[in-house]
Amino acid sequence: MDCELIEGDAEFGRLIAEVEETGERVRLTADGEPAGVLLAAAELAALEYWAARHNKGARPQDDPAPEYPPGPTAYGPYLGYSHPHGGMTLTRGGAVVAELRDAETLAQLEQQAMYGRQGYMGPKQSAAFAEFLARQTPVGDDR
Repeated sequence: MDCELIEGDAEFGRLIAEVEETGERVRLTADGEPAGVLLAAAELAALEYWAARHNKGARPQDDPAPEYPPGPTAYGPYLGYSHPHGGMTLTRGGAVVAELRDAETLAQLEQQAMYGRQGYMGPKQSAAFAEFLARQTPVGDDR
């Protein structure tokens, strides 16, 4: 779903509820340009996990913003905690339900997660691949 982002928009709480309920992303735009993505916290956790596997740890972050709100912002029953590096964690009743990230950062994270997933082999697959390689003749061996 796409939605135009308006500062202080009362509809933001409704959008958070929709993400929490459906698990589907909401792409936010400002003046027709991608501005951010509101996504389920579990989806972001999975992306960060696979991206970290590719990067062998946490990815570097930009310098923190010069200032950010001193406390959480309420959006109906939700509280939004702004991050110094951008983005926001949204909670309801003490549980994290959604995350807001800028579109560019999320696109980079998705790309890194894709590489992390592609390079992963489960234990059974890894053992089968090792067995397959052991049966191969060395390159240049004319037996």
